Amino acid sequence: MALGLGALILGVMIISLPESMSAKAGRMATVSSLPALMDIEALIVDLDASSHGVYVPTTGFGSVPKVLVPLRDSALAALALFPRPRLSRSRRVFVTLGTGLYDRGILLYAPGAEILQAVESCLQLDLGSIKLDDLPGRLGFGLEMLGIAKREVLLRMEESTVKFELNLLQLVDLEERLRSEAPRLVEQIGSPLTSAVAAAVAKATGKFVRVLSSALFGSKLAGSLEIIEEASG
Repeated sequence: MALGLGALILGVMIISLPESMSAKAGRMATVSSLPALMDIEALIVDLDASSHGVYVPTTGFGSVPKVLVPLRDSALAALALFPRPRLSRSRRVFVTLGTGLYDRGILLYAPGAEILQAVESCLQLDLGSIKLDDLPGRLGFGLEMLGIAKREVLLRMEESTVKFELNLLQLVDLEERLRSEAPRLVEQIGSPLTSAVAAAVAKATGKFVRVLSSALFGSKLAGSLEIIEEASG
């Protein structure tokens, strides 16, 4: 068991390394990314990480967003006090957030990092440099240029919750397969497209963003995200 888990962790570390843009563009819209996503699913299951993933804001054009999956929801209090730059720069898979038994998490490159980088490349724009109100138009234009989704992207703020909707041109097959074969990944971290939206919101707001839910209705992807405010004091 220990050997198997060690091999799995090594595999996740390898797939978490940044790739060239050409390699990303070549596989982001196909089911060829499924084995790497299944490795993340297996890691979540083996470690029994029960909390939803939190996207760590980054800055800079083409910067690769990361997602932290706390082992338990109780780690969120420690996360709110944790310096964000340390997480965004960390190369560790396992991170300690506080002194509590479950104040730990798994830190991975976001499943939607490839899509988000391709969008920024198409737009020649760092999405961290724009306001959240401007994000739907820019994100929709980039996704349409890539042939992934229609330009009309809905982002609606409801207090600290962001509701989103996308109409897909590609990736429907991958979305359906992931819901069947990697349900924990979809529920806790998000599919590549949900992940890309969450990472974009994290960049635009400069805040931690947590995936709350997502659902596929034919070719429409809809879900909700939570913006986590920094702890005061």
